[in-house]
Amino acid sequence: MASNLLNLISTVLFFVVGFALLRWINRFEPQWVSRDGMRFSARMTEDKVDASKWVDVRVTIDEKQLIVQARGRRGKLFRGRWIVGYFTETQDSKRRHYVVTNELDRDDRAILRVPANSTCVVALDAMIR
Repeated sequence: MASNLLNLISTVLFFVVGFALLRWINRFEPQWVSRDGMRFSARMTEDKVDASKWVDVRVTIDEKQLIVQARGRRGKLFRGRWIVGYFTETQDSKRRHYVVTNELDRDDRAILRVPANSTCVVALDAMIR
């Protein structure tokens, strides 16, 4: 009887710790950046009030434009060349949000999100000025 109770407690404890670790790990945003900050991974979403889905994208800075590559159906919206407009002030001090405009359709805007301490922030800020 005691061994069954001990097995039950250890199993429940295992799942609780595993769930807590998953929640803790998901707080961190994975990002890859090249040494010069000209190529990096980021997340993008549409610049709409009801947009909440962030899509992982790969970005290359080409002079005054961003070349965005994304995989999957959700990322199809973001493929192409984008122009950095400005960065937005948010309450999130760990991330920087940039408003970008599609080169072909000026009405098509999106938000690019990168970690605030990333090497690519310097390159993105230089594109604004």
